[in-house]
Amino acid sequence: MYKRLNDEKYYRRFYFQDSFFAQCTDVDPLTMDQFDRAANNVKEIIGNPIFRTATHIIGTGCGDSNIAAFAVKEAFAYYLPDVKYEAVEAIELSRHYDYEEDGSEAIALFISVSGRIFRTIEALRQCKRHGIITVAVTDSPDSETAKEADILFYENAPAGDNNAGLRTYYINVISTIILAAAMAEMRTGKACLPQLREQLQSYHDLFFADWEKMADSCFAAAIHWMDKKYLGLTADGAMFWAAKFVQAKVIELSGDACAVIDSENYMHVNILMGPGEAYGEMVIINSNDDNVSRIADTVNNMVKRGAREVLVFSDQTPENLGITEEVAYCRMPVPPKEWNFLASIYAYLPGALFAGFRHTTIGEPMFRGGMDPTIFIPTYFSPIEVVD
Repeated sequence: MYKRLNDEKYYRRFYFQDSFFAQCTDVDPLTMDQFDRAANNVKEIIGNPIFRTATHIIGTGCGDSNIAAFAVKEAFAYYLPDVKYEAVEAIELSRHYDYEEDGSEAIALFISVSGRIFRTIEALRQCKRHGIITVAVTDSPDSETAKEADILFYENAPAGDNNAGLRTYYINVISTIILAAAMAEMRTGKACLPQLREQLQSYHDLFFADWEKMADSCFAAAIHWMDKKYLGLTADGAMFWAAKFVQAKVIELSGDACAVIDSENYMHVNILMGPGEAYGEMVIINSNDDNVSRIADTVNNMVKRGAREVLVFSDQTPENLGITEEVAYCRMPVPPKEWNFLASIYAYLPGALFAGFRHTTIGEPMFRGGMDPTIFIPTYFSPIEVVD
């Protein structure tokens, strides 16, 4: 890893910004472009009668796509309150799921940008055997998932670097939310997509106005935590899935041991893990959620009882959240409470920024150096001496 400088103020963020940082930054211009692309394509399929009559929706995928299926649950509850939505892991759906006797009024969404993940395809085939209408949510119309599904929802994403899955996660989340809104339009006769676009644009502008401050906060934490042996993430509700995504990026980029847990189970289990001084803990809090007092109490215990250093991602300052112990803070804007489900489209980004800076500040190549160098070319240059 890199040899630490005597004073953290001498580190310059510029030298640690690589292609993954560029992916994170690219979500800014990608946001509305991808919305319009997916919204145009959803019009080609939404006339299918199943979107008007379905009473049960299953979202599934593998890896980041599976996390996306869970992250959009609140969007389906908002737009389709009378429809049962559940996210199910592809391995569960293909091998263990208890299928209903009559699946004719059910839709299964198979989220996969590549469309080539075998377990997702296996789950798709199992759903078809049980009479469920299958929808491929994919950017690969020639893939096996697209060809075998009853309906193809082509995401039509613009080209871009995606070696660690950052862009495709946003693409999957927003495209699936668009599908929920389009289904609501079919059922209610109300124009939902224009209002969704307006709210997304507003939230986009609010979020990226703080982008540089977020990057600075995450870089400062990465530098300060260079010697940490372990990392952890704690979040509740929809934010838990943002934390799961960040955990995946930490592991993929720097290879760190990184736990993710909700606040209640942290207090039951992870608080016993030690030594606390070896941990850097990230906590994602949306002040619109109903768990704030509990998760604030958890953070206080992380510091006071657990001796952990904590970085809080939230729209409110730690003091306003009820956190009385000393923690680091990264402002993370969230949408208005009525549109709270939109928080999932960006809540993973600050933690992803940290994950990117973590791997460059400790000198660990993405995927433990397992990327093909003809595909992945490191773009950061560090003035820090590399030592064993």
